[in-house]
Order: sequence, then structure tokens, then C-alpha cells
Amino acid sequence: MNKKIAILTDSSSSLDYAEYPYDNIFQLRQIVNFKDEEYVDGVDITNVEFFRRIVEEDVIPSTSQPSIGSVIEICGEIKSKGYEDVIFMPLSKGISGTYASIVGAKDLIEGINFHIVDTKATAVHLAFMVLEAARLTTENKTVEEIINFVEYLRDNLKIYFMVDDLKYLVKNGRLSNAAGFIASMLKIKPVLEFDDYGRIVGTEKIRTIKKTMETIVRNVKEATKDCKKVQYTVCHGLDMELLNKFKEELKTLTDLENILILPLPPVIGAHVGNGVVSLGYFIIEK
Repeated sequence: MNKKIAILTDSSSSLDYAEYPYDNIFQLRQIVNFKDEEYVDGVDITNVEFFRRIVEEDVIPSTSQPSIGSVIEICGEIKSKGYEDVIFMPLSKGISGTYASIVGAKDLIEGINFHIVDTKATAVHLAFMVLEAARLTTENKTVEEIINFVEYLRDNLKIYFMVDDLKYLVKNGRLSNAAGFIASMLKIKPVLEFDDYGRIVGTEKIRTIKKTMETIVRNVKEATKDCKKVQYTVCHGLDMELLNKFKEELKTLTDLENILILPLPPVIGAHVGNGVVSLGYFIIEK
């Protein structure tokens, strides 16, 4: 492996719940807050414990982005391991201030070449991009080649998802066009998407979970039917009954073995709850 290039992401990426052979992937940890209780995502609290608590305690947690100091610290650790470049791939700047704050403090990172990419993604969809970047380092690709491919993936990615309860997105301000949905939020299960800026927007207003899942799969099927190579990605909030229902719909799209399926980390679960499923697709070859 080319030891000179490290890939840095954050704990929104679902990589804590994935198996992979690369040792040059590093993660910044976000903070999850249950009122006055503070937890380091993936270290002090697992997604199993997190989702159990939000169901049993009926609470909407908040989150905090990594500090500039933590970025400087982890870059120092990466440098000490012999890396000369680090490619930072955080969650979408459309739903987090992490990207903007790190760009603003980029000059404080010394002794290592620091590159940052707006992925416009999170969770399993971000995980796939990170894993592909790490794979390319094993092929001795340059920083420029890796970033170009990651940006290609980003620009050829579409993410749909559904939540059983909109209160998490609305409470934490992550639904960009919330005003159009609040009045009827208890009665609908809308199709949600990431727009071209990596923000979450509601589109179709549908009244049942089953029809929303059918609509998401149908949209993806139509969009990818003529593509030569597609990578599908799915994430969920550990509601296994909901996931199993979604898998039945997914079988009409492709074999489940062709889909990268990972659970949500706590830092994303705080904004969507546990009743969520998401389907994304990367057009690898058109």
C-alpha cells in the first residue's frame, strides 16, 4: 500500500460498522448529546445503545461537529505514521458545518499536505466513497487522481431516503424545505433526497411507508436501467422489521449481494431517528 496518502473521514460515515482491509483510513469523532450527557460517537456509545435510548426515552439528541483542535491532533497522528498527504472526506457541507470550519482553519494544519473534498453524502454512501479512495491508494494513484475519482463518484451519486417520523429532521433543522411539510408531518411519509448542494429536501408527499419505499425503488430502477455499472448503497436505523420490508422491495431492483448495506451511526441517527431506510446509487459506468 502507498503509505504516503491517508484518507480521513468522520464518524458519520458508518465505517465503524464495516469490514475493510485498509489501514490508512482515519476517522474524526463527532459528539452526541443527550441533554447534559455527552458521548463520543462510536467510542462512548454504539448505535445499538443509541437507538435503544431514543426509542425508550423518547428523546431527540443533538450533535456537535469535531473541533479544529481535534483535526490538528489527528493530522499530527497521521503525519507521525509517515503519511505526506491526507485527503479529508467529511459528511456533506449541506447538512453540517464541519467542512466550512475545517476549510477556514486549513492553514493551522502543519507538516502534512491537507486536501478536503465536499462529498455531499453521509453514512453508507460516504463509506463507499472513502473505501474507494483507500482502494486507489493501494494502486499507487496520485492525490489528484484519487480526488478526481471521488468527485466523479460524488457527481454521479443520488440518495433517497424515508423516515417514519419527521420530528428529528425538523427539530435539528436538517430539512431544508421543512415549512412545506410541517403542517402534515404526522400524516405523511415523504420521499426525501439530497439535492445538488448536499442538503436534505422533501419531494413527494406520500401517506404510507410501503408506497414510499416502492416509489424510492422505482425511481432508482428507472434512473439506472440503462447504466452499464452501478453501485447501490443502503443504510438503516436498526429497525430490522422496516429494513426487511425494504429488502423485499430492493429485490425487484437487484440481488441484495450487489448492495452495500450498513447501519447508521449515532451522529446521523440523532437527526433521523430509528425508523429510516435510505437507498443511494453511484453510476460507475454510464
